[in-house]
Amino acid sequence: MNGFFSSVPPARDWFYGVRTFAASMIALYIALLMQLPRPYWAMATVYIVSSPFLGPTSSKALYRALGTLLGAAGAVLLVPPLVQSPLLLSIAIALWTGTLLFLSLNLRTANNYVLMLAGYTLPMIALAVVDNPLAVFDVASSRAQEICLGIVCAAVVGAIFWPRRLAPVVVGATGNWFNDAIRYSDSYLARLSGTSDVGGMRGAMVTTFNSLELMIGQLGHEGAGPHTLKNVRELRGRMIHLLPVLDALDDALTALHGRAPQQFEQLQPVLDAARQWLAGTADSASIGRWAALHADIDRLQPGAEALDQRAELLLSNALYRLTEWVDLWQDCCTLQHALRSDDATPWRAVYRHWRLARLKPFFDRGLMLYSVASTVLAIIVACGLWIGLGWNDGASAVILAAVSCSFFAAMDDPAPQIYRFFFWTLMSVIFSSLYLFLVLPNLHDFPMLVLAFAVPFICIGTLTVQPRFYLGTLLTIVNTSTFISIQGAYDADFFTFLNSNLAGPVGLLFAFVWTLVMRPFGVELAAKRMTRFTWRDIVEMTEPATLAEHRKVGVQMLDRLMQHLPRLSQTGQDSGVALRDLRVGLNLLDLLAYMPRAGQQGRQRLATVIEEVGAHYAACLRVGERLHASTALLRSMERARLALNLDNPHERGAARTHLLHALAGLRLALLPGVEVMLEPAEQPQLPPGLDGAPL
Repeated sequence: MNGFFSSVPPARDWFYGVRTFAASMIALYIALLMQLPRPYWAMATVYIVSSPFLGPTSSKALYRALGTLLGAAGAVLLVPPLVQSPLLLSIAIALWTGTLLFLSLNLRTANNYVLMLAGYTLPMIALAVVDNPLAVFDVASSRAQEICLGIVCAAVVGAIFWPRRLAPVVVGATGNWFNDAIRYSDSYLARLSGTSDVGGMRGAMVTTFNSLELMIGQLGHEGAGPHTLKNVRELRGRMIHLLPVLDALDDALTALHGRAPQQFEQLQPVLDAARQWLAGTADSASIGRWAALHADIDRLQPGAEALDQRAELLLSNALYRLTEWVDLWQDCCTLQHALRSDDATPWRAVYRHWRLARLKPFFDRGLMLYSVASTVLAIIVACGLWIGLGWNDGASAVILAAVSCSFFAAMDDPAPQIYRFFFWTLMSVIFSSLYLFLVLPNLHDFPMLVLAFAVPFICIGTLTVQPRFYLGTLLTIVNTSTFISIQGAYDADFFTFLNSNLAGPVGLLFAFVWTLVMRPFGVELAAKRMTRFTWRDIVEMTEPATLAEHRKVGVQMLDRLMQHLPRLSQTGQDSGVALRDLRVGLNLLDLLAYMPRAGQQGRQRLATVIEEVGAHYAACLRVGERLHASTALLRSMERARLALNLDNPHERGAARTHLLHALAGLRLALLPGVEVMLEPAEQPQLPPGLDGAPL
């Protein structure tokens, strides 16, 4: 309740509260008029599917209708043949819920709601008719009608009265990311990346990036143009590259400043110009200014012959990383301005890297399977307790246990949220009892019922707009509507009410205790597993495979990073280590791509480097902790650099340059700031005919 009264909701939130209440009352009135058996479900459904925005309301309405129909069909198929065997029916219900829950966890867009809802809709219907299995079709049919009625009322009223589109919210979210990214990039260019603010800005950028995935999937449901969908997907695809690109630039600038201060002085004016250009991109995505900055960078780039010198190679690597950031940022700017102005002109990229590809979602299927197995066992145990105790109304306990475990299965630590579910459900029992036994006996027609509900339901519905109050207020309003169980005629018994409605909180309390026992680990384990998955991917990159297969691994590493960084921040760990591991993988990809075009000696040395990198991360996996890169590995990279210098710069100029940059990036990612000296016997020999005398 902290901050509950700290601010008054704005007028648009009140409009939403009034609109949703009106839709719920219309649904309730029609359900009563149609004499549906549970009209309160139509009322509750309005609040479940409603959203302040048109896209989420339309998508959730569609997905809830599909999920309800699928769950109802499953109940009709499973209950009649298994009702005589309670144990088999309990196992079948648990497996149905667990299977659909697992499938839903493999989807990261809004359509996963269809499968999750179908999973726990079946026990809602099946367990309610175990005493009368012949009524399963009627119950399933009526529930589908009640829910579809609520869906239609919510969608129609939401589309007619004060509709708000999600597209401006998406543009605003990308604008927030853009502002954070400007400050974040400027801190690196100004050489202030060691400040504590960098971690906070990085966390804010990752949060915005992750929130866009769900919103993008809902834009199509409100009629957003194809150019808008394409541009926002392109922007999100480039957002994910900004963090590793800036981290690589920071390491390159640090190495240049420490080991080649003279070359760093040459680069400083370009960095100042880049900061001025960056500040100007907030208002304009001028191609001319980008081209002028690009030309300044290109003029400083050393020739291929000069890369034999370490200082010139450090300068070249810093300029290459700066070019990557400038091109990537220009793409982000043009896409952001296109979204802001709703420009339908075909967009053209300037950052064209061969590694760019459609993001491949990462799923920790081990934890997913464990979470699903825990949910399945919880349902079976809850059913066993219900049957063993002989509690007539104990089905509600099993149902809410299944619902709560399904809702929060994707979370690393679901127990606190399940406890909130329990608390607000218990509050709903109290609120509904006050209505049922103190208010409703004094009402005699529907208009009076509307007036009795208006003030509290509008106020609570208004607060559902605010994310910090969403779960508690939504549970309160939905459960209160359900527990009151409004029918065509008033019929309430206090002991029947307690017996039936206290079963829900008991089931949630069971789910909370079960989760504490079965899932005592939290974010720490998930973060640790993601680190190990990254190491495993790096080892996989060093094994024989096609470049396309290696590229898929790299894209998956990028997606995992966006899940990994928030978990590292929550556990107080340095998120920079995850960025370094990712950069190791990306530089390995560059080595693998350009290595076939190197000379024979260079290919052999690079193959040794790749093999030793794989061995290093394999050793990290074996011991279960991060190890320091060995001096032997760093020497192998130095030998590879010297071998690449023997290649003819005119014959293999572009490939040689890319390989030198990738090798430098790999070395800086593994051990930044460490100088490696070869043994005296390994120093390069003078060409024949030169004895070392002064020339």
